[in-house]
Amino acid sequence: MRFTLGATIVLMGVLGLALALATGEIYRHQTLESQRLALEELVQITTSEQLRDLEERARDLGLALQSEPGFRHALANGKRDVLIRQLRNQFRQYFVTASIIKLEKLVVYDTRYRPLGTANAGNTVASGCPTLLDRARARTGAARVQSLAALCLSKNQVRYVVLVPAGGLNPVGYLEIVTDPAPVLARIESKLGFPVRIRDASDRRIFSSEAWPPPNAMHNTLVAEHVLTTAAGEPALKIAVLRDVKLLQQGLAKTRWLVMVLALATTLLGVILALYILEKTTLQPLNNLALQLRRVGSNKDHIGEQVVTGGIAEIRELGEDFNQMARELDRLYGSLEHLAFTDPLTNLPNRARFRDTLEESVRQYTLAHQPFALLLTDLDRFKTVNDTLGHQIGDLLLQEVSSRLRSVLRESDTVARLDNEAIVGLEGKMVARLGGDEFAAILPRVSSIDDASAVARKLLLSMQEPFLIRGHAISIGISIGIALYPRHGEDIDTLMQRADAAMYFAKNNQCGLAFPDTMQQAELI
Repeated sequence: MRFTLGATIVLMGVLGLALALATGEIYRHQTLESQRLALEELVQITTSEQLRDLEERARDLGLALQSEPGFRHALANGKRDVLIRQLRNQFRQYFVTASIIKLEKLVVYDTRYRPLGTANAGNTVASGCPTLLDRARARTGAARVQSLAALCLSKNQVRYVVLVPAGGLNPVGYLEIVTDPAPVLARIESKLGFPVRIRDASDRRIFSSEAWPPPNAMHNTLVAEHVLTTAAGEPALKIAVLRDVKLLQQGLAKTRWLVMVLALATTLLGVILALYILEKTTLQPLNNLALQLRRVGSNKDHIGEQVVTGGIAEIRELGEDFNQMARELDRLYGSLEHLAFTDPLTNLPNRARFRDTLEESVRQYTLAHQPFALLLTDLDRFKTVNDTLGHQIGDLLLQEVSSRLRSVLRESDTVARLDNEAIVGLEGKMVARLGGDEFAAILPRVSSIDDASAVARKLLLSMQEPFLIRGHAISIGISIGIALYPRHGEDIDTLMQRADAAMYFAKNNQCGLAFPDTMQQAELI
């Protein structure tokens, strides 16, 4: 569970980092896109300003032409030779010679937009703008005295055409001024401080700044492009501006790594905090319950121990249920253990429990070299009591005998020499009923025949006093067989066999107590 939950939290942290990385990348793209849109808007504004400036220059040129002596008179009278001569003179005027505008063509129209004279720059044959003329013809009223301007595309050439009325408020004709907009638009480079590239609708390069990098050196650059359309809505020119965003990219990369470091630190702190909270509120309490289950599995003595779980409310509730179950199991196990290892008549340990205690005594000797004595007893004349007074009196007699045996052994000198911890450990284990009228006892730390005999004689003396049971004074005797560990046997089966043989020897010879050594001496005699 710890691994699964921990892996889940770590996976969520990794997903958080991935989200932070993706967010940083999206932020970088959005920032660059915002910069591109802002630059594109700036290009659009600057382009519009340049075209307005070009329109004003063309209008000034038209006004200058109208100020020539005899121009209006020639226009009003339709003198084509005079008009053409004056038109050609305009190609030598200041606006043209100073390269303020690049004049391509001049056309004079009458009031019905019929051409009266045309002049071209050099040997070029520049086309006009039929769309612009159609717009002019459609005008009525005061709109006829306003100038018109538009980009026009004819024969794959882009021209900026301005139509200026001649004659003031009462036009006597119109001047069409056709210019090349590329030189004027190229000045965007000086205004914005960025390299400029101008291409036509067919992607043919018309102008490119010297600072415009080659295609293989376009990294860390941002290109914003604005498309100019003709009066008919067709794409005419593509004006692109390039900006070096190396410093911006570096700043964004630095910000991204800073965000990643902060996200990593925050995620790591969150994972550690989540694991700590998970450990304290869930895993540790559950681990305490699992540890208690393992302890109970290895040693049933821990079955009734209570576990302090803590943690969240659900875990505490689970812990309370676990402790309640442990208490019930302890009570049930205690009852079953009492039934399995206790003689129901005398409340003494039975043969199975006595054998376990005997094995424990052997283990103690192996660990601490603590010898002990084994006493097996059998009541004399007990069968006669059962036959004459009944089994009920016999059962009461066995209860009195067990009580007297425990009292004598607890108050014996041998036991009195033991420390309190050893006495507590022997409580309820010193005497056992093996069945019928047979009893057994273990004397710890007894290694000599004299000490064992002293305790046995006290048992013999205690049995000489009659038992008063329901008005009957009953006198019985007792026969005791004693075996010392490890002197008379190094395993419990051998020890039990020799103590049992000594007991029957004492019973048959009516000598009260006997040792295996006593039997050997008798055989020698």
